[in-house]
Amino acid sequence: MRLGDDWNFDPLVVGPLLAVTWLYLRSLRRLAYVPRLAFGAGLIVLFAALVSPLHALAEVSLSAHMAQHALLVAIVPPLLLIGNPAAVFAWGGARSSLRLASFLQPLSRPAPAATLHGLGLWVWHAPLAFQAAAQSYGWHVLQHLTFFITALFFWRSIVGARSAGRAAAALGAAFITLLHSGLLGALITLVPYSLYGSATLEDQQLAGLVMWVPVGMVYLAACLVLARRLLIAHSLQG
Repeated sequence: MRLGDDWNFDPLVVGPLLAVTWLYLRSLRRLAYVPRLAFGAGLIVLFAALVSPLHALAEVSLSAHMAQHALLVAIVPPLLLIGNPAAVFAWGGARSSLRLASFLQPLSRPAPAATLHGLGLWVWHAPLAFQAAAQSYGWHVLQHLTFFITALFFWRSIVGARSAGRAAAALGAAFITLLHSGLLGALITLVPYSLYGSATLEDQQLAGLVMWVPVGMVYLAACLVLARRLLIAHSLQG
């Protein structure tokens, strides 16, 4: 496979990405420095996950597929949310999206957000569901959307946890997510037979390690950030 020839130009993928990029570029002058960099980095990683040759490689390699999922659930969402997407869409002219975000606010609380995120990870990594997504374009799109949207809810509950009460709840949710995602990664890595069709055992073990270690480190970092916020909040109250 020549990776340079395998970019994904599916209009259903590229179209929305270009639209969000256009809104981002319209908002650049109004965004603060850190949000500007974070949101731009999130878009670049999102392009890498869905448009770059990684997407084609993920069709034939389970470990590349897991790396793509890792970007969609653990890297892109926190970067976009740190980048203040409300400002991007408001100043970019898409204010109706803010009303939708407000409507979905209850799903961004730590408990429901972590529950949805966890269900998405476990359901879609069950062998039957994973194979269905590998063999059907529609199920594959639904898999990616589930990972990405539930991760946005989860990371919104983390990024937005500023008070002591919300930081404590978010810390609990992040810690539980760290534990169960690590368990899932360990199961995929250590099971002594192939779970996913034609994937070799070695490729499956590498895929499990991607979820177990790099993704786990991101969740661990979230826990540490939240613990620091909680300590600061308690020190200010004291």
